[in-house]
Amino acid sequence: MMRAFMKSIFTLLFLLFFWVPETHAQEDAYTYMDTDEEPGVELEISPEELEEVLEPSPEEDDPLETLNRGTFALNNFLDEILFDHIAAMYNGVVPEFFRERVGYFLRNLSEPIVLANNILQGEMQDAEDTLRRFAINTTAGIGGIFDVSTDLDIPYKREDFGLTLASWGFDSGPYLVLPILGPSNLRDTIGRIGDYGFDPVNWWAFFDDNKAIYSYTRTGVQILDAKADNLGIIGDLKRNSVDPYATFRAWYTERRKSLSARDEKRTLETAKPDEEDDDDL
Repeated sequence: MMRAFMKSIFTLLFLLFFWVPETHAQEDAYTYMDTDEEPGVELEISPEELEEVLEPSPEEDDPLETLNRGTFALNNFLDEILFDHIAAMYNGVVPEFFRERVGYFLRNLSEPIVLANNILQGEMQDAEDTLRRFAINTTAGIGGIFDVSTDLDIPYKREDFGLTLASWGFDSGPYLVLPILGPSNLRDTIGRIGDYGFDPVNWWAFFDDNKAIYSYTRTGVQILDAKADNLGIIGDLKRNSVDPYATFRAWYTERRKSLSARDEKRTLETAKPDEEDDDDL
């Protein structure tokens, strides 16, 4: 009975968070800021990067700024009274070695999502690399807790459906701040729906009350892991910014743009040999 109730609540939250643009939960807000950094290690921002992100930027696409600022203030309050303390405790109590193992394990679970997006973007070489990474790390890496593939020169490359939509030419749309979870935009919010559907763990757990707890637990650990990894950066930005809201908006927007630009560059480099062959003909 309780499992059925929890499943109903989860379904309601999923619909609210993933289908309503103005609200939305943030399981991926901080992880969407990351590119390919090492998991389980608290990230830092250099003085140069901090100065760059604090500089005034052109007007962002933010028609919901009033609502977003209210949500940002709520998130900041919850961070200060609860989430930051939990993340700091996690970093302080759990040794870095074990945090890395957790991060690698979670990253390995996400490789099928990366693979699906590689294929949808037409990046077959990346798809092959992702499949090899998943096979190697799941076996030789003991379920993914060790990143053997990177040592074999098969590095992790972050992909998600938001980036896939960007590669298809979809604009990012208005900036959004999600309750509890933080920065996003309309395209990335829609992208989360796709990533949810690509995740085999969700398919394995969602239709079975006895397995749903594993999906809930993983989501909670993902949020904790992302919060803990970004704790230092988040604190630096809040302390050094005159307008933290605008700073977070600029930071998130630029990091997502950099990932989209990376994908576009890789696509052009992949297509270039074919174009040269066509010229020879």
